[in-house]
Amino acid sequence: MSEPTPMMPVREIMSVNVITMSPDATVLEVAKSMASMDIGSIIIVDKERAVGIITETDIVTRVIAEQKDPKTTNAKEVMSSPLVHITPDTALTEAMRVMTRAGIRRVAILKNDSLAGIITSRDILRWSPELIDIMVESLRLKNEQGSAVVEEEDELIAYGGVCDVCGEYSIDLALADGEYICEECRR
Repeated sequence: MSEPTPMMPVREIMSVNVITMSPDATVLEVAKSMASMDIGSIIIVDKERAVGIITETDIVTRVIAEQKDPKTTNAKEVMSSPLVHITPDTALTEAMRVMTRAGIRRVAILKNDSLAGIITSRDILRWSPELIDIMVESLRLKNEQGSAVVEEEDELIAYGGVCDVCGEYSIDLALADGEYICEECRR
């Protein structure tokens, strides 16, 4: 591996052994897998397509805080979906911008519609700590420039999941009128 740089693609440091589970798995099964693997999230995969993610925060806020039974609540009921994702060629700085903009700490990496890996903000900062300064400066500039930067950064975030209109899987969902819609349905 080469010396880490902010422009290095995420494929150089991403985790490729991603733990996945079915949307029909119970939250208890998901939590037990997370605990036994000592990880903070599990990607939810339906028919070999990544459709969502469950994090520790999702379990706390959508199950425990709402007093749902983890033995009977399915992953699909509490997963974060659609799935924010990037490609293996995305630069570390862009990955951090996507995570910052989406308010997430981990992002799925898709290649040719398939789950290729996952990367967390800790992974990036472990390899390239100077990105903290870049992100602080980016946020400062965003605050100074207002909504123009927000509109540009919306284009950085890619969503993958099931289209709210046709029900088909797409890695190119866009938010329109509160629904995530695939490219075909947006035409």
